[in-house]
Amino acid sequence: MDPKNFLGSVGESITGLFGKKSKLAALVPPHLHSGVRFPYGPFQFKFQIPKGASYEIQVSSNLQNWQAVSAGKSGGEPVDYVDSEASKFSYRFYRVLAEAIFSDNVVGYVTINVPPGYSMIANPLQAPSNTISSILSDAPEGTTINKFDTRLFKLTENTVRAGKWINANETLVPGEGAIFFNPSSDFKNINFTGEVMQGNLLLPIAAGFSVRSSQIPKPGRLHSDLGFPISEGDVVHLFDRDRQNYVIYEYDAKKWDSNPPMVGVGEAFWIGKTKPGNWVQNLVVR
Repeated sequence: MDPKNFLGSVGESITGLFGKKSKLAALVPPHLHSGVRFPYGPFQFKFQIPKGASYEIQVSSNLQNWQAVSAGKSGGEPVDYVDSEASKFSYRFYRVLAEAIFSDNVVGYVTINVPPGYSMIANPLQAPSNTISSILSDAPEGTTINKFDTRLFKLTENTVRAGKWINANETLVPGEGAIFFNPSSDFKNINFTGEVMQGNLLLPIAAGFSVRSSQIPKPGRLHSDLGFPISEGDVVHLFDRDRQNYVIYEYDAKKWDSNPPMVGVGEAFWIGKTKPGNWVQNLVVR
């Protein structure tokens, strides 16, 4: 090979190598947004990365084990992903790997099925707007939401009248809970969509009664799996949707080893605490 041609080839290789590194260095973590669960089942979200960057969309139902469901190379336009398999799952979460960089957030949906009558529900995801009118926009006439005001020590009431919530700006954020009344004779699906909260999450639990929920969308044993700060004398009330009555768990270390309260994703509970505590949960999705 002619020395000049050889040097030219080396120069092109070096330029290409450093050009690629430069592109990767400039790549910022993708941000997932515009998540929506369609009534017929699919879940959709969007993201955008630089033109030419490769990506992989990953899914999980426990925020620990992830699998790839789609891959491609960006054309520079927003990527609009629709998961047609979402109807098979009650909850599912999504992240994106762009080149070697994970998205800066995880999005997903949680669907809970409520029977006619009462249920205790919780919003387990951080939505763009956590107002009742936004996250429960399709609730039927006569639907009610009751939250517990710990300062006034009473239940508040919000109702759908003439197709609208009377208190449209009331919120239901992760960590809170509410009593939901379904006035119809049919089971209804409630779809929560938004971001999974991550990091060190702190939720103060006052002494006395309150309605609470996990800030992380995971099911499990209230104390040992979800880290609730339980102590002697505390009482937990879970609501049995099928039987329409409360199941009471008074804390006892021995009893809770064999029969602890199990809390589902999107489920709230009453807690009567003898002394205040901090509910600390930690989640970092890798």
